[in-house]
Amino acid sequence: MGTMPNSRSYPEAPLDNKGHLIHDEASQESLRQLKSIGASLLYGFVALVMGFVNKGVLQLWPYSNTLLMLQMAASILIVYTGSYSGIMSVRPFDSSSAKILIPVVFFYNANVAFSLAGLQVLKIPIFNALKRLTPVMIIIVKFVIGDATPSRKVLYAVFTIVAGCFIAGIGDVSFDILGYSMALISCVLQTTYLTLVEKSGSDKGFNSNELLLYNATLSLPVLLILILGTGEAFAAFSAFEGLLTSSRFFFPLVVFSLIMGSLLNYTLFLCTLWNSALTTTVVGAMKGVVSSVLGFFILGGLKVTPLVVAGISMNTFGGIWYAVLKYYERKKRIHDPHYTKSGQNVQPILPTTTANLHMKFSK
Repeated sequence: MGTMPNSRSYPEAPLDNKGHLIHDEASQESLRQLKSIGASLLYGFVALVMGFVNKGVLQLWPYSNTLLMLQMAASILIVYTGSYSGIMSVRPFDSSSAKILIPVVFFYNANVAFSLAGLQVLKIPIFNALKRLTPVMIIIVKFVIGDATPSRKVLYAVFTIVAGCFIAGIGDVSFDILGYSMALISCVLQTTYLTLVEKSGSDKGFNSNELLLYNATLSLPVLLILILGTGEAFAAFSAFEGLLTSSRFFFPLVVFSLIMGSLLNYTLFLCTLWNSALTTTVVGAMKGVVSSVLGFFILGGLKVTPLVVAGISMNTFGGIWYAVLKYYERKKRIHDPHYTKSGQNVQPILPTTTANLHMKFSK
Protein backbone atom coordinates (compact mmCIF):
# COMPACT_ATOMS: atom_id res chain seq x y z
CA MET A 1 0.00 0.00 0.00
CA GLY A 2 1.16 3.49 -0.71
CA THR A 3 1.74 6.20 1.78
CA MET A 4 -1.36 8.21 2.68
CA PRO A 5 -1.30 11.76 1.33
CA ASN A 6 -0.41 14.56 3.77
CA SER A 7 0.70 11.99 6.34
CA ARG A 8 3.48 12.97 8.67
CA SER A 9 6.41 10.79 9.66
CA TYR A 10 7.21 10.81 13.36
CA PRO A 11 10.42 9.52 14.96
CA GLU A 12 9.93 6.06 16.35
CA ALA A 13 9.76 5.82 20.14
CA PRO A 14 12.58 3.75 21.67
CA LEU A 15 11.54 0.14 22.36
CA ASP A 16 13.09 -2.56 24.52
CA ASN A 17 13.71 -6.13 23.31
CA LYS A 18 10.08 -7.02 24.12
CA GLY A 19 8.66 -4.17 22.08
CA HIS A 20 7.69 -2.01 25.10
CA LEU A 21 8.24 1.73 25.29
CA ILE A 22 11.36 2.59 27.26
CA HIS A 23 10.86 4.87 30.29
CA ASP A 24 7.14 5.22 29.48
CA GLU A 25 6.02 4.26 32.99
CA ALA A 26 8.71 6.44 34.56
CA SER A 27 7.57 9.42 32.48
CA GLN A 28 3.94 8.92 33.49
CA GLU A 29 4.92 8.66 37.14
CA SER A 30 7.00 11.86 36.87
CA LEU A 31 4.03 13.63 35.30
CA ARG A 32 1.71 12.45 38.08
CA GLN A 33 4.18 13.66 40.70
CA LEU A 34 4.40 17.07 39.02
CA LYS A 35 0.60 17.31 38.98
CA SER A 36 0.47 16.35 42.66
CA ILE A 37 3.06 18.96 43.62
CA GLY A 38 1.41 21.60 41.43
CA ALA A 39 -2.02 20.93 42.94
CA SER A 40 -0.55 21.23 46.46
CA LEU A 41 1.28 24.50 45.74
CA LEU A 42 -1.75 26.03 44.02
CA TYR A 43 -4.04 25.13 46.91
CA GLY A 44 -1.56 26.51 49.45
CA PHE A 45 -1.24 29.85 47.64
CA VAL A 46 -4.98 30.31 47.07
CA ALA A 47 -5.77 29.33 50.67
CA LEU A 48 -3.19 31.84 51.95
CA VAL A 49 -4.69 34.73 49.96
CA MET A 50 -8.27 33.67 50.65
CA GLY A 51 -7.86 33.79 54.42
CA PHE A 52 -6.98 37.49 54.35
CA VAL A 53 -9.58 38.31 51.68
CA ASN A 54 -12.40 36.72 53.69
CA LYS A 55 -11.18 38.40 56.87
CA GLY A 56 -11.14 41.77 55.10
CA VAL A 57 -14.66 41.33 53.70
CA LEU A 58 -16.09 40.13 57.02
CA GLN A 59 -14.59 43.07 58.89
CA LEU A 60 -16.51 45.43 56.62
CA TRP A 61 -19.57 43.23 56.01
CA PRO A 62 -20.09 40.63 58.80
CA TYR A 63 -22.58 38.34 57.02
CA SER A 64 -20.72 35.07 56.57
CA ASN A 65 -23.63 32.91 55.34
CA THR A 66 -24.57 35.46 52.68
CA LEU A 67 -20.95 35.65 51.56
CA LEU A 68 -20.82 31.85 51.33
CA MET A 69 -24.04 31.78 49.28
CA LEU A 70 -22.62 34.32 46.82
CA GLN A 71 -19.43 32.26 46.52
CA MET A 72 -21.48 29.16 45.70
CA ALA A 73 -23.41 31.06 43.01
CA ALA A 74 -20.14 32.32 41.54
CA SER A 75 -18.77 28.76 41.50
CA ILE A 76 -21.76 27.50 39.48
CA LEU A 77 -21.39 30.37 36.99
CA ILE A 78 -17.65 29.77 36.59
CA VAL A 79 -17.99 25.99 36.11
CA TYR A 80 -20.76 26.25 33.50
CA THR A 81 -18.90 29.03 31.69
CA GLY A 82 -15.78 26.89 31.64
CA SER A 83 -17.75 23.86 30.49
CA TYR A 84 -19.46 25.66 27.60
CA SER A 85 -16.18 27.22 26.48
CA GLY A 86 -14.43 23.85 26.57
CA ILE A 87 -11.95 24.85 29.28
CA MET A 88 -13.42 22.49 31.89
CA SER A 89 -14.54 18.87 31.58
CA VAL A 90 -17.89 18.39 33.33
CA ARG A 91 -20.49 15.69 32.79
CA PRO A 92 -24.19 16.69 32.81
CA PHE A 93 -25.75 17.15 36.23
CA ASP A 94 -27.22 13.84 37.42
CA SER A 95 -29.67 13.41 40.33
CA SER A 96 -28.31 10.00 41.34
CA SER A 97 -24.80 11.44 41.57
CA ALA A 98 -26.17 14.35 43.59
CA LYS A 99 -27.59 11.93 46.19
CA ILE A 100 -24.17 10.31 46.59
CA LEU A 101 -22.55 13.69 47.33
CA ILE A 102 -25.13 14.97 49.83
CA PRO A 103 -22.94 14.00 52.85
CA VAL A 104 -19.95 15.78 51.27
CA VAL A 105 -22.02 18.92 50.70
CA PHE A 106 -23.42 18.90 54.23
CA PHE A 107 -20.03 18.65 55.94
CA TYR A 108 -18.46 21.13 53.52
CA ASN A 109 -21.02 23.84 54.24
CA ALA A 110 -20.96 23.15 57.96
CA ASN A 111 -17.15 23.37 57.93
CA VAL A 112 -17.05 26.64 55.97
CA ALA A 113 -19.86 28.19 58.04
CA PHE A 114 -18.10 27.44 61.34
CA SER A 115 -14.72 28.50 59.89
CA LEU A 116 -16.06 31.86 58.72
CA ALA A 117 -17.80 32.40 62.06
CA GLY A 118 -14.56 31.63 63.91
CA LEU A 119 -12.47 33.78 61.55
CA GLN A 120 -14.85 36.68 62.06
CA VAL A 121 -14.14 36.67 65.81
CA LEU A 122 -10.57 35.39 66.14
CA LYS A 123 -7.30 36.90 65.01
CA ILE A 124 -5.69 35.07 62.08
CA PRO A 125 -2.65 33.64 63.98
CA ILE A 126 -4.89 32.13 66.69
CA PHE A 127 -7.36 30.85 64.10
CA ASN A 128 -4.55 29.19 62.14
CA ALA A 129 -3.15 27.58 65.29
CA LEU A 130 -6.52 26.00 66.03
CA LYS A 131 -7.09 24.88 62.41
CA ARG A 132 -3.70 23.16 62.51
CA LEU A 133 -5.37 20.54 64.72
CA THR A 134 -7.16 19.08 61.67
CA PRO A 135 -4.30 16.69 60.70
CA VAL A 136 -4.28 15.50 64.32
CA MET A 137 -7.95 14.64 64.08
CA ILE A 138 -7.45 12.82 60.77
CA ILE A 139 -4.80 10.64 62.42
CA ILE A 140 -7.21 9.87 65.27
CA VAL A 141 -9.99 8.95 62.81
CA LYS A 142 -7.74 6.68 60.77
CA PHE A 143 -6.49 4.99 63.94
CA VAL A 144 -10.06 4.41 65.14
CA ILE A 145 -11.13 2.85 61.84
CA GLY A 146 -8.17 0.47 61.89
CA ASP A 147 -5.27 2.16 60.14
CA ALA A 148 -1.66 1.68 61.29
CA THR A 149 -0.54 3.32 64.54
CA PRO A 150 1.47 6.53 63.88
CA SER A 151 5.19 6.42 64.61
CA ARG A 152 6.56 7.82 67.84
CA LYS A 153 8.03 10.86 66.06
CA VAL A 154 4.65 11.66 64.48
CA LEU A 155 3.03 11.46 67.90
CA TYR A 156 5.67 13.86 69.29
CA ALA A 157 4.90 16.32 66.47
CA VAL A 158 1.18 16.00 67.19
CA PHE A 159 1.80 16.68 70.88
CA THR A 160 3.80 19.81 69.94
CA ILE A 161 0.93 21.10 67.80
CA VAL A 162 -1.64 20.52 70.55
CA ALA A 163 0.59 21.96 73.30
CA GLY A 164 1.22 25.06 71.19
CA CYS A 165 -2.53 25.61 70.79
CA PHE A 166 -3.04 25.27 74.53
CA ILE A 167 -0.23 27.70 75.44
CA ALA A 168 -1.34 30.26 72.83
CA GLY A 169 -4.89 30.05 74.16
CA ILE A 170 -3.71 30.79 77.71
CA GLY A 171 -1.76 33.82 76.51
CA ASP A 172 -4.51 35.19 74.27
CA VAL A 173 -5.76 38.29 76.06
CA SER A 174 -8.67 38.55 73.61
CA PHE A 175 -9.76 34.95 74.32
CA ASP A 176 -13.26 34.34 72.98
CA ILE A 177 -14.85 31.03 73.94
CA LEU A 178 -17.36 31.25 71.08
CA GLY A 179 -14.64 31.86 68.48
CA TYR A 180 -12.49 29.02 69.82
CA SER A 181 -15.48 26.68 69.81
CA MET A 182 -16.38 27.59 66.23
CA ALA A 183 -12.81 26.94 65.04
CA LEU A 184 -12.55 23.59 66.85
CA ILE A 185 -15.91 22.41 65.53
CA SER A 186 -14.80 23.35 62.01
CA CYS A 187 -11.71 21.13 62.50
CA VAL A 188 -13.95 18.14 63.25
CA LEU A 189 -16.18 18.92 60.27
CA GLN A 190 -13.22 19.43 57.94
CA THR A 191 -11.76 16.07 58.99
CA THR A 192 -15.01 14.35 58.03
CA TYR A 193 -15.40 16.40 54.88
CA LEU A 194 -11.90 15.75 53.48
CA THR A 195 -12.21 12.03 54.13
CA LEU A 196 -15.52 11.96 52.23
CA VAL A 197 -14.05 14.00 49.35
CA GLU A 198 -11.14 11.59 49.10
CA LYS A 199 -13.45 8.59 48.90
CA SER A 200 -16.00 10.28 46.64
CA GLY A 201 -13.36 11.23 44.10
CA SER A 202 -11.56 7.89 44.01
CA ASP A 203 -14.45 5.47 44.43
CA LYS A 204 -17.17 7.28 42.46
CA GLY A 205 -15.05 8.73 39.64
CA PHE A 206 -15.87 12.45 40.12
CA ASN A 207 -13.29 14.94 38.95
CA SER A 208 -12.54 18.23 40.71
CA ASN A 209 -14.78 20.31 38.40
CA GLU A 210 -17.75 18.02 39.04
CA LEU A 211 -17.22 18.02 42.79
CA LEU A 212 -17.14 21.81 42.69
CA LEU A 213 -20.36 21.99 40.62
CA TYR A 214 -22.33 19.47 42.69
CA ASN A 215 -21.15 21.03 45.93
CA ALA A 216 -22.20 24.54 44.87
CA THR A 217 -25.51 23.47 43.28
CA LEU A 218 -26.64 21.45 46.29
CA SER A 219 -25.44 24.12 48.74
CA LEU A 220 -27.14 27.11 47.14
CA PRO A 221 -30.81 26.39 48.02
CA VAL A 222 -29.93 25.41 51.60
CA LEU A 223 -27.96 28.61 52.14
CA LEU A 224 -30.70 30.71 50.52
CA ILE A 225 -33.33 29.27 52.87
CA LEU A 226 -30.99 29.84 55.82
CA ILE A 227 -30.30 33.51 55.17
CA LEU A 228 -33.95 34.25 54.32
CA GLY A 229 -35.24 32.38 57.38
CA THR A 230 -32.87 34.12 59.79
CA GLY A 231 -33.37 37.55 58.23
CA GLU A 232 -29.66 37.83 57.41
CA ALA A 233 -30.37 38.42 53.71
CA PHE A 234 -32.24 41.68 54.33
CA ALA A 235 -29.67 43.03 56.78
CA ALA A 236 -26.83 42.03 54.45
CA PHE A 237 -28.47 43.72 51.45
CA SER A 238 -29.03 46.94 53.39
CA ALA A 239 -25.43 47.00 54.63
CA PHE A 240 -24.18 46.16 51.13
CA GLU A 241 -25.95 49.22 49.66
CA GLY A 242 -24.46 51.45 52.34
CA LEU A 243 -20.91 50.16 51.81
CA LEU A 244 -21.13 50.67 48.06
CA THR A 245 -21.38 54.42 48.66
CA SER A 246 -19.10 54.71 51.70
CA SER A 247 -16.16 52.51 50.57
CA ARG A 248 -14.77 52.39 47.05
CA PHE A 249 -12.72 49.26 47.88
CA PHE A 250 -15.65 47.19 49.14
CA PHE A 251 -17.20 46.05 45.86
CA PRO A 252 -13.90 45.04 44.17
CA LEU A 253 -12.98 43.17 47.37
CA VAL A 254 -16.27 41.26 47.33
CA VAL A 255 -15.88 40.35 43.63
CA PHE A 256 -12.31 39.18 44.29
CA SER A 257 -13.60 37.16 47.24
CA LEU A 258 -16.20 35.41 45.05
CA ILE A 259 -13.62 34.49 42.41
CA MET A 260 -11.08 33.32 44.98
CA GLY A 261 -13.77 31.38 46.86
CA SER A 262 -14.54 29.37 43.73
CA LEU A 263 -10.84 28.86 43.04
CA LEU A 264 -10.24 27.77 46.63
CA ASN A 265 -12.96 25.11 46.40
CA TYR A 266 -11.56 23.88 43.08
CA THR A 267 -7.94 23.71 44.28
CA LEU A 268 -9.00 21.99 47.52
CA PHE A 269 -10.78 19.25 45.55
CA LEU A 270 -7.85 19.03 43.12
CA CYS A 271 -5.24 18.72 45.87
CA THR A 272 -7.26 16.08 47.73
CA LEU A 273 -7.93 14.01 44.61
CA TRP A 274 -4.38 14.10 43.28
CA ASN A 275 -2.86 13.52 46.73
CA SER A 276 -4.91 12.65 49.83
CA ALA A 277 -6.94 14.23 52.63
CA LEU A 278 -3.86 14.15 54.84
CA THR A 279 -1.71 15.95 52.26
CA THR A 280 -4.34 18.66 51.87
CA THR A 281 -4.39 19.33 55.60
CA VAL A 282 -0.58 19.34 55.77
CA VAL A 283 -0.49 21.92 52.95
CA GLY A 284 -3.05 23.94 54.88
CA ALA A 285 -0.86 23.74 57.98
CA MET A 286 2.18 24.96 56.06
CA LYS A 287 0.14 27.81 54.60
CA GLY A 288 -0.73 28.73 58.16
CA VAL A 289 2.95 29.38 58.92
CA VAL A 290 3.06 32.29 56.48
CA SER A 291 -0.39 33.65 57.27
CA SER A 292 0.26 33.46 61.02
CA VAL A 293 3.33 35.69 60.67
CA LEU A 294 1.47 38.15 58.43
CA GLY A 295 -1.54 38.01 60.76
CA PHE A 296 0.43 39.66 63.57
CA PHE A 297 0.56 42.86 61.51
CA ILE A 298 -2.33 42.79 58.98
CA LEU A 299 -6.08 43.42 59.48
CA GLY A 300 -5.92 44.54 63.09
CA GLY A 301 -3.01 42.33 64.10
CA LEU A 302 -2.74 40.41 67.35
CA LYS A 303 -1.61 41.71 70.72
CA VAL A 304 1.75 40.08 71.36
CA THR A 305 2.34 38.34 74.68
CA PRO A 306 5.17 35.90 75.57
CA LEU A 307 2.73 32.99 75.85
CA VAL A 308 1.08 33.76 72.51
CA VAL A 309 4.46 33.92 70.74
CA ALA A 310 5.66 30.73 72.46
CA GLY A 311 2.43 28.87 71.76
CA ILE A 312 2.14 29.83 68.09
CA SER A 313 5.86 29.12 67.58
CA MET A 314 5.44 25.64 69.10
CA ASN A 315 2.32 25.03 67.07
CA THR A 316 4.03 26.14 63.84
CA PHE A 317 7.15 24.08 64.55
CA GLY A 318 4.97 21.05 65.24
CA GLY A 319 3.15 21.56 61.93
CA ILE A 320 6.43 21.77 59.98
CA TRP A 321 7.87 18.75 61.80
CA TYR A 322 4.72 16.77 61.11
CA ALA A 323 4.77 17.69 57.39
CA VAL A 324 8.42 16.62 57.06
CA LEU A 325 7.76 13.28 58.78
CA LYS A 326 4.78 12.54 56.55
CA TYR A 327 6.86 13.41 53.49
CA TYR A 328 9.53 10.85 54.36
CA GLU A 329 6.94 8.24 55.27
CA ARG A 330 5.35 8.72 51.86
CA LYS A 331 8.72 8.30 50.12
CA LYS A 332 9.18 4.96 51.91
CA ARG A 333 5.70 3.84 50.88
CA ILE A 334 6.56 4.48 47.23
CA HIS A 335 9.14 1.69 47.43
CA ASP A 336 7.04 -0.50 49.76
CA PRO A 337 3.27 0.23 49.57
CA HIS A 338 2.65 -1.87 52.68
CA TYR A 339 5.30 -0.08 54.74
CA THR A 340 4.48 0.76 58.36
CA LYS A 341 6.73 1.80 61.22
CA SER A 342 6.08 -1.46 63.01
CA GLY A 343 6.82 -3.51 59.90
CA GLN A 344 3.30 -4.85 59.68
CA ASN A 345 1.59 -5.31 56.32
CA VAL A 346 -1.41 -3.01 56.47
CA GLN A 347 -3.57 -2.13 53.48
CA PRO A 348 -4.45 1.57 53.11
CA ILE A 349 -7.86 2.46 54.51
CA LEU A 350 -8.47 5.28 52.01
CA PRO A 351 -7.25 3.93 48.65
CA THR A 352 -6.77 7.19 46.75
CA THR A 353 -3.88 6.99 44.29
CA THR A 354 -2.92 9.41 41.57
CA ALA A 355 -2.54 6.47 39.20
CA ASN A 356 -6.14 5.33 39.65
CA LEU A 357 -7.42 8.89 39.34
CA HIS A 358 -5.40 9.46 36.19
CA MET A 359 -6.98 6.40 34.56
CA LYS A 360 -10.52 7.37 35.61
CA PHE A 361 -10.32 10.99 34.53
CA SER A 362 -8.60 10.26 31.24
CA LYS A 363 -11.39 7.98 30.00
